[in-house]
Amino acid sequence: MTTPAYLEDNDGEHRLPLRPPGTRTESHKTSPFDAQREHQMFFGPLKKIANELYDAGPVNGPGDALERLQKIQRLLSSVEAVICVLLADSVEQVSESFSDFIATENTHTAEEEAEARKSAAYYGVDRGSEQTINSNLIAEAAVALRESPRKVSKRMFHAKGLRHVCKATLLALAAGEITAKAAHDIVKYSQDLGPGQVSLMEQTLLPLARTASDETVYQRARRLHDRLNPDSAENRQKNAMAARNVKVWNDEDGMATLQLHHRADVIHSIRNSIMQVAAQSTDPKDPRTKTQLEADALADVYLNGWPGMEGMPLKPRVSITIPAVEMLANPTRALADLEGYGPIPIGIALELAADAPSFQRVLTDPWTGAAIDVEPKKYRPSQGLRDFLRHRDQHCGFPGCRRPADRSEIDHIEAFGQGGHTTRRNTHLLCKQHQMFKHALGWKVFACPDGSKTWVSPHGLRSITIPESVANVANFDHVNDHCPQRTSDDAAHKVHLTPEVRRVLGLGQDEDLPDTGTG
Repeated sequence: MTTPAYLEDNDGEHRLPLRPPGTRTESHKTSPFDAQREHQMFFGPLKKIANELYDAGPVNGPGDALERLQKIQRLLSSVEAVICVLLADSVEQVSESFSDFIATENTHTAEEEAEARKSAAYYGVDRGSEQTINSNLIAEAAVALRESPRKVSKRMFHAKGLRHVCKATLLALAAGEITAKAAHDIVKYSQDLGPGQVSLMEQTLLPLARTASDETVYQRARRLHDRLNPDSAENRQKNAMAARNVKVWNDEDGMATLQLHHRADVIHSIRNSIMQVAAQSTDPKDPRTKTQLEADALADVYLNGWPGMEGMPLKPRVSITIPAVEMLANPTRALADLEGYGPIPIGIALELAADAPSFQRVLTDPWTGAAIDVEPKKYRPSQGLRDFLRHRDQHCGFPGCRRPADRSEIDHIEAFGQGGHTTRRNTHLLCKQHQMFKHALGWKVFACPDGSKTWVSPHGLRSITIPESVANVANFDHVNDHCPQRTSDDAAHKVHLTPEVRRVLGLGQDEDLPDTGTG
């Protein structure tokens, strides 16, 4: 049985037999000859396979296609090996001088460096610690690979494991002899083992991994790890219990998944109770299936309490944006936006709005969808700005970060102490972690005239972020000094001034939309 996709890995570098930073000689070349030899070792197979695929010309039938698929699998393995080497070597090499690098390369004045050191003290972060360097480089690599930091963090775990612990596995991966999945499983099940036990695992599994399926390698690695692991089953269960959690995944079509990861007897007791509650529904006219009844029973139990009991004292809070003009212009195709999720059908949004205890009007651009202003009534300016940013940005503005607005704070793009103002253009949402990246670890952000933000990492990688509320980015210009231009012939963006639309926009019966000079 494979590990279920919904289970969160509890993998950690601390569980691998890694030597301390600075002593991992694999990442440090002693001579140009060694550097060139290793370059050929890792990039040579990649180049050879890519050339073979290119020189083969057009595909000649199914047999030829299948042979090329095998070569592509080997190519993917070689690429993964190179990525692992680059990640592991980069984080090892930068660890030696990261603090000095920030001070000399990314700040231009003594005052800026002093401010960065003060910010590091405020956030309680040691800029030279392995954990800080690791997380910072992961964020930069996420920009380079266009992947989430969470995914790159897993890549870094496997990279260090292959580069510094499972070296024979890395060489087999670079040669295209085994798959990336097999290599990752060997690293995964090298956790909590000593160097000698890891060597035994490689000797046992690598011959198998060169021909067997990934599933076979996974099963053998898991069983071998359990035999070699000196930790008792009781301690492993205790550690697993400490990792219990509740998680949420956003699915398609306005749906989401809630997962409770807990002890098996607790889960089965909950399951049996839900089945019993669902079985009490005996209405012959109820069209719901057994699984639908059980799903509804679980939701009802949490929100309203068990039958005969009072509901939960805390009422759930959700934020929904309903585009009034779009809804009136074409209600069958209009979509609302559920904060922290994304688009949902307008019908569901209206059902939720019917029971809403309060409303807040937000002015949005009907062409791009970007929030322009928030109704100021009943709110102090600071609260109004906070509400505006929540609707405009919707989550942390750092590249790749999706922490919701409720877990982020207002941050000045240009520091307030350096003349920056508390305005819509000079503020955005950042979570605590990425405030620390910006203020203490050398990341820079610049506001562009079109509403986008340009981030520059400590090593100079550039990434452009756009507020989540913006739906149309076709005419954004991240270089020239002007805002997005609207084309005059785009029929999809024309607003028909029906009486309902005029009422929402506050226009008189004979009044037209103002000419903004944008066509």
